[in-house]
Amino acid sequence: MPATDWPILEPNINSILAAESHPIARLAAGDVAAIVIRQAFPKAECESLVQYLIDEGQMYDSGDTQIDDKAIDVDRADRYTQQGLNPTTTARRRIDIGTSLGNLGDDQEHFLSDSGETHTLFDRLFGDRPDPIAAIHDSLSALSPGKKVLTAYEPNGRQYGPAIFRVHYGGYTYGPHFDSVRQREFRSNYAVHKFSRQLAGVLCVQNSTRVGVTAQGILHRQFWNEDVDPYIKQSRFDEWKAEHDVTSVQVDLKPGDLYFFNTEMIHEVPGVDGDLPRIVLATFIGYSDDEDEIMVWS
Repeated sequence: MPATDWPILEPNINSILAAESHPIARLAAGDVAAIVIRQAFPKAECESLVQYLIDEGQMYDSGDTQIDDKAIDVDRADRYTQQGLNPTTTARRRIDIGTSLGNLGDDQEHFLSDSGETHTLFDRLFGDRPDPIAAIHDSLSALSPGKKVLTAYEPNGRQYGPAIFRVHYGGYTYGPHFDSVRQREFRSNYAVHKFSRQLAGVLCVQNSTRVGVTAQGILHRQFWNEDVDPYIKQSRFDEWKAEHDVTSVQVDLKPGDLYFFNTEMIHEVPGVDGDLPRIVLATFIGYSDDEDEIMVWS
């Protein structure tokens, strides 16, 4: 392992495996801050992908002076209206292209049915063009020797969504938080509940930039626990961080860069209200040392 106390492993799969024989296992343990694959999906393909998603009605062109409900595929984009993610006005702040367990998981049949629609959509979108989802899954597999990476599935064989695009408009911000189907969402009725750790893979498709500043992820070396929880809920994590001398790192990504991190550690993305939306392709990852399979889902 590199000599730094909480390192970011990069820039490519070969160099990372030369430094760590089982990098995903080290990430799950919290020993490394992040794993970054530079240009896991080419920058030029990211630019082409953004225009393709606009042309396909999956997101709207932020350069449009007037946006109406015909600008995007409303049937899919408005599925999260009740969660406030896609308000039915011109002030749309986030569009999700895919199926979210976090948003739809309270109704398992709805979630799994919607996931089936997402597979159909992605098969159509990427049937004859470079597939960014495959870039994430293939990178994860290469970084996990001896493990098999699969899209998450229930015992009856029904699959979850393999990944989700998140398109953030207007400086959309994620405050300090953690993600866990076990410790936050308590989804014991889902197969992914069995994994001891939850990770994430995030591919940067487009940055939001203003005056040279971009919205980037910040990772804190602090696993969620019941003591830190009140500070998070009260938006006082900075106090906890100062009191406990918590180490933090910022992961700077350019379009095409992919990074993996431990979602059970506190993390955030301060927003930047740039001219273009911040677009990422993300997947959650279920990992256990004693499981042969690694499952990914959205």
